[in-house]
Amino acid sequence: MNQYFEQNLRLVDYIDGMMIVDKNCVIKHYYTAYPNVGQLEEKDVLNKNLFEVYPHLTREGSYIYRALKTGESFINYEQEYTSYKGVTVRASCTALPIKEQGEITGVIDMVLYKDIWGQDKRLSFDMNLLNILATDRINQSSTLDDIVTQDPRMLALKNRILSTTDWNAPVLVYGKTGTGKELIVNAIHKSGSRRNKPLIKQNCAAIPSTLLESILFGTVSGSFTGAKDTPGLFELADGGILFLDEINSMELEAQAKLLRVLEDGTIRRLGDKHARKVDVKVIAAMNESPEMCVKEKKIREDIYYRLCVLRYDIPSLCERQGDIPLLMEYFRTYYNRQLSRNVLSYSSEVSHIFCQYNWPGNVRELRNVIEATFYASSGTTIMQSDIPEYMLSKMLHCTPCSEDTTGLSLSQMVERYEARVISETYGRNQKNLTKTAADLQLTKQGLAYKLKKYQIK
Repeated sequence: MNQYFEQNLRLVDYIDGMMIVDKNCVIKHYYTAYPNVGQLEEKDVLNKNLFEVYPHLTREGSYIYRALKTGESFINYEQEYTSYKGVTVRASCTALPIKEQGEITGVIDMVLYKDIWGQDKRLSFDMNLLNILATDRINQSSTLDDIVTQDPRMLALKNRILSTTDWNAPVLVYGKTGTGKELIVNAIHKSGSRRNKPLIKQNCAAIPSTLLESILFGTVSGSFTGAKDTPGLFELADGGILFLDEINSMELEAQAKLLRVLEDGTIRRLGDKHARKVDVKVIAAMNESPEMCVKEKKIREDIYYRLCVLRYDIPSLCERQGDIPLLMEYFRTYYNRQLSRNVLSYSSEVSHIFCQYNWPGNVRELRNVIEATFYASSGTTIMQSDIPEYMLSKMLHCTPCSEDTTGLSLSQMVERYEARVISETYGRNQKNLTKTAADLQLTKQGLAYKLKKYQIK
């Protein structure tokens, strides 16, 4: 079994087998405590499709596929299935959809073999923690090289991450929804000395405030009705990284307890009298201006300054217009491979629309729109008619990108706007100096000077 799961949840105490599939039903993790029962090992199934390993399964008859497509959980579901080796296994199965920001990205499946335990034993453990770990198993693969950019600010950010990634100081990542905060977090993890240790992720807005303390710090038996000895996220992340997304949605009281952990590196489980030492690097993220969150008392001032030892601000996509053509090509290649297509290009109208649109959903929206055009298109060129209707409608009412200009002088704000317009026009014209200069009514020499001044490449 994967050492990560053994160390953190001791699943061997609870289950006979576990499998994790991604959204395409490809098996990303496989463990069995009794290889002789199904006569399958991880090497036999890893990175194969579920229906390749179990060819007699139908989509309608597979509870894993149904969980993936409907979001339904299956608890102690009795199933009999036959592998490609012809071996039939009877099991009590529990399938839990893995969700990130409302999207189903995979399924974790846990089984108890009936031929060993009979009918009585049932799975019973913390589904939320398993969901966190399974999500991590599927998506924790990004590196700095996966951050596609030619924008000077993003390149500087990548260099800064590379030079500070081994620092144990807390990190604050600020960026609007869809800018790629999680990509940055994954890259920090993969680039640093904690790369072989856990990366645990929790969206603070996704759980009720009454449960947050027990999930972060764990519980001891008897602390409340039904409470068990359960490790919290800090213990699960010991030696590694804990990523707290949307920390500005965390209750101020919980923030005060988090501050104590950041200060002295100790936690106390709910109901426990004894403190436990943990070695955890904390990365927090916000999708609202941190300064405004402090002003509006969404985040404590003391914890804000503690988290800001290392701060990474991610610009919105409309602030890095020069990256749009680059990202378009990146996602075109990606979806050609994922969907077995041969889309060769975008029409000039589509390129113009993409470079003019202000992308309120940032890189995530760009990616989703390009995926939608692949499904709408039947040819080798993405046409305007393939673009989602909502996007074309929005363009009729879109406003220039708004950005946080707190603390900037008028001349600095003017320079930012000028740099954005030049970058956008330069990217739209495929970096043609003559055409860009004509569109902006500048001389070629004047444009070349401004490109150098704003480090637009």
